[in-house]
Amino acid sequence: MKHINYKSRKNIVATLLLAAALIWPAVAWCQTTLYKQYKHRTDFVAMCIMNYPITDSVKVDVTMLVPQTKEAVYYLVEEFNLGLDKEKVYNRFEKEERYTLYTYNVRKDNIKKCFGPITSDEDYKNISILAYNYNMGIIIIFHDINTEDRYKIINRFLIKTLKQLDLLPKTTNGIDNK
Repeated sequence: MKHINYKSRKNIVATLLLAAALIWPAVAWCQTTLYKQYKHRTDFVAMCIMNYPITDSVKVDVTMLVPQTKEAVYYLVEEFNLGLDKEKVYNRFEKEERYTLYTYNVRKDNIKKCFGPITSDEDYKNISILAYNYNMGIIIIFHDINTEDRYKIINRFLIKTLKQLDLLPKTTNGIDNK
């Protein structure tokens, strides 16, 4: 085994520090404001996925909130003003006979507020798309829409997920029905 001299050690440490300096801002940047707001919760899993591939050429930042219980599902429904009553939420949660997705445009600067109708190309820069999966209780927010083309691509992707659930980002925690 070859002994590493002081100069080699210094180069290795400098390289590691440089790599850490380059990676650290990316780690801090990849957390959306919404993710930061919910990451501490224990009743659901908050996930931030940067550059999630929708197609070969379109990637989008996604925040997912995955509830662990029926109560957590209802909390999210209330928190995001989805307008569903508790009985409807509980009855649809974890049912396999029908897969339903509810989507609407929300304000980029306040995800909990509906955006309203899109009236100009500039509106695409100010919206995010919120999707709620009735069966799993998951809320998925697609950030940085920016253009009408990206908006259409994301909506087509969401329609495809109705038949191909595996297209959605995966979670490592299972949903516990308590």
